[in-house]
Amino acid sequence: MDNNEQEVPFEDVEANVVERVRVAGGERYDAPIRDVLTRLGYLSQDQAAHVAQHAAERGLDFDQAALEIGYITSEELDRAREQLINAMALQNVVRRPTSDELIVISDPGSVRAEAIRMLRTQVIAQHIKNGRRGLAVVATADGHGCSYVAANLAVALAQVGYKILLVDADMRSPRQDQIFGLDPNAPGLSSFLALQVARPERVVNANVLPGLAVITAGPPTSRPQELLSGNRFRDGVNTLLREYDLVLFDTPAANTSADALNIAGAAAYALVVGRTNQTYYKDVSVLADQLAAARCAVVGAVLNDF
Repeated sequence: MDNNEQEVPFEDVEANVVERVRVAGGERYDAPIRDVLTRLGYLSQDQAAHVAQHAAERGLDFDQAALEIGYITSEELDRAREQLINAMALQNVVRRPTSDELIVISDPGSVRAEAIRMLRTQVIAQHIKNGRRGLAVVATADGHGCSYVAANLAVALAQVGYKILLVDADMRSPRQDQIFGLDPNAPGLSSFLALQVARPERVVNANVLPGLAVITAGPPTSRPQELLSGNRFRDGVNTLLREYDLVLFDTPAANTSADALNIAGAAAYALVVGRTNQTYYKDVSVLADQLAAARCAVVGAVLNDF
């Protein structure tokens, strides 16, 4: 950190952020990043006002507008975002030990762990290096290993230095809180989508493992499909995609609801998980067509034997 930079206090941001960022036709999440940039001295108040006007005229987020005008550099924005995430994320929460299902940790020398590392290599080469930041892990039916693949792939990517966020978007039968030893009733995705929390960063469990953050599904909700279909989910996803090298989404089975299609549409890319002797080719073909209709590209498929 430069000598002229200081840690930015955020105790007063959450209390008024919702009212400050509402705009006609929806919600925007620009106020906190604006506060960080001004408090770090990267923007003056006059420059911030100019950026806000430019953002409104061009339909840009505040940080994108500041970059376009040339008031800040990419490096300054990265430092501001890092402070924002660390300050707003869930901190000092009680965590249980991680599950043995994380075989890249519990049994790193196994054939299963090696298979995950091979998948990691493909995702890096064909997805992350192409600048893609979202990836929904989807399956045609329950029990095909969607949560297992998502969790292990997230850990494996973090192990080689990528900044990863894993989002448990299965608000019907969540599993990631069990796998990572997190409180299932703590604020999570449902809290943000139900307007109980102003910003998506507020429900991030930071540094669950080195390089890995996790958003749990949150307290149970009776209307997951409604919440996942709204602009708030897509806006929140767009915010998170800018902060991490890759955001992975664990999704409910595609044959039980439209949730997976909504999630994959927001992520823009999907990895299909099948299970040996259980997944039918026709089901995968139908799912691929549904994902295409949702404007989501299938980047690959995984046949899960474990």
